[in-house]
Amino acid sequence: MNIQKPLKSVSVIAAALLMIAGANKLSKAETTLGMTDATLPATQISADLHESDGMETESKSDWWKAEITDYDSSLSLISYELIPETTQTTASTESTATTTETTTTAVTTASQETEEASSEASAEPSQVSYEAGSGPVETPEQQTIETASPSSGEFAFTTYGWGHGVGLSQNGANAYATYSGWSYQDILFHYYQGTYLMNTGTTDGEIVSVNGETMDVLDAVAGIVYREVGGGMHEEAIKAQAVAVYTYIKFYGNDSHDLLCKPNPPQNVIDICRSVLGEALYYDGDFALTMFSASSGGYSANCYDVFSQDVPYLRSVYCEYDSVCDPHYATVTYMTADEVRSCIEADYGIKLSDNPENWFAPYVGDSGYIYNVIIDGQIDVRGNDLRACLGLKSPKFDIAYAQ
Repeated sequence: MNIQKPLKSVSVIAAALLMIAGANKLSKAETTLGMTDATLPATQISADLHESDGMETESKSDWWKAEITDYDSSLSLISYELIPETTQTTASTESTATTTETTTTAVTTASQETEEASSEASAEPSQVSYEAGSGPVETPEQQTIETASPSSGEFAFTTYGWGHGVGLSQNGANAYATYSGWSYQDILFHYYQGTYLMNTGTTDGEIVSVNGETMDVLDAVAGIVYREVGGGMHEEAIKAQAVAVYTYIKFYGNDSHDLLCKPNPPQNVIDICRSVLGEALYYDGDFALTMFSASSGGYSANCYDVFSQDVPYLRSVYCEYDSVCDPHYATVTYMTADEVRSCIEADYGIKLSDNPENWFAPYVGDSGYIYNVIIDGQIDVRGNDLRACLGLKSPKFDIAYAQ
């Protein structure tokens, strides 16, 4: 069975056209999960399992993800560095290039550029040998889960995880390395099942684009990794993140797409990124789309359930530590009916009925994330869009309302 590569948004079609077009052979493995149940002393709005039936709407967000830097260090097992919005720029770097030695200023000639481009294009990826982790290390302490308890006339939205939940969970990767002794390869093959690891052989002098600026590939990967997970995670988790970042850049034709750098990464981050630089995940002969988010809802999300794109290596997998260690697992957000009404009517241009119990009819995808929601019997929206509308942390959530 063959499918085309997953469609991307209009903003990235130009970059996607530069990638090699082809059909991916699938080995479709379905994973069926139930929606997480929360014991609520109020009316629970049911979310029935929804089979794919072509009910899709356009997403208002692109490949949206929450960043690990949004974690508060007082809540997490890891001390994540918080980033002010003003620092979300690319790191100032000096591009690395091979030049001929002259008696005057060394420059890269047009012929050298052509030679380097030709060399990169002809580089043959090489297989990366597999190195397994050491095995179980210790068992983390189970965290206390909050139970939603809305007051009269109030909604309670219980979210599981932070971000879209597709692909690698940064919190989960760190926990697998810390508690299960997994290597970075164990982590990558768990979250991107069916992929394989190759070294591109192109990183010597490789230049990539980050936020419109050209950068040396090591500077770019280290800056992005530093922004995504900081420098305090387990080394194997940082390695996994570095490989995911580099692969993501290669998938988008040497462009970081929506990933940004944090300036001045510490030496440990630079060294860790250098140790795996050039290693990328492939699927069926091409670069994989290595999406990631801060944490999942105990299971990673099936890409189709969040973005309506069927990507064979972005299927739901078990993430046991996210339900144990993640401080954003089972986060309860309370909103009055008037607050919810205001958000829905403003975003979707409809007028809700007088009974809040009729406002939401959610359908759950195979991975337990809300695929779509019928709002007040009037419109059908994607679960991830409703998450954005209500300002929730994850498209995996329960809804409860108290009369």
